[in-house]
Amino acid sequence: MNSRLSILISERFIRQGGRRLGIRKIAEESGAHVSTVQRLMNNSIRRVPLDDLAKLCRYFDCQVGDILVYSPEPPAIME
Repeated sequence: MNSRLSILISERFIRQGGRRLGIRKIAEESGAHVSTVQRLMNNSIRRVPLDDLAKLCRYFDCQVGDILVYSPEPPAIME
């Protein structure tokens, strides 16, 4: 699975006229854990808590498939 969270953040950034969205701000406003948001942004998450995924879907007004996309190749983990 690959995360598209950075794309959703960029799209929201454009829609909001350039208002910056940081990881902590997204976590605070959505109610998701900071570590979940951070790992999704870095595409380094192995498991996503379903409640955090639901909170992010509600926050971005999207479906799960807008955040996570299947890829047959494992993502490169950034360290």
